[in-house]
Amino acid sequence: MLYLDLRTPSLTQKIAAADKLNPACKFVQVEISKIDNPKRYAIQFKLYYLPPNEDKVYLGSFSTYPADNPGKFIVATQGKVSDEGSLMLSMSLIDKPEPEDNVKVGLRKMICRPE
Repeated sequence: MLYLDLRTPSLTQKIAAADKLNPACKFVQVEISKIDNPKRYAIQFKLYYLPPNEDKVYLGSFSTYPADNPGKFIVATQGKVSDEGSLMLSMSLIDKPEPEDNVKVGLRKMICRPE
């Protein structure tokens, strides 16, 4: 499992040859399996594609609702994701948390979906 929190708000996942992406890859699925957010701060996630030797490409964003509700989310690739490079997921809080608060999100490996 991969984790995001207030100190580590983004993660990068390399696209491996074993992922076998093809032109049918229309969506990236992000599975949020656990959210520790007792005060239910509004959370926004942004997904980027990082092609080799180029600038990152914004693919889209999503939010959990309610703010502590895990689930599966899909983001359209817009035909911009290929077999090389990485995916980067970034978490930001819409609300300003108190300094002593912590928000932690657990997710599974991001996968490509044809539908």
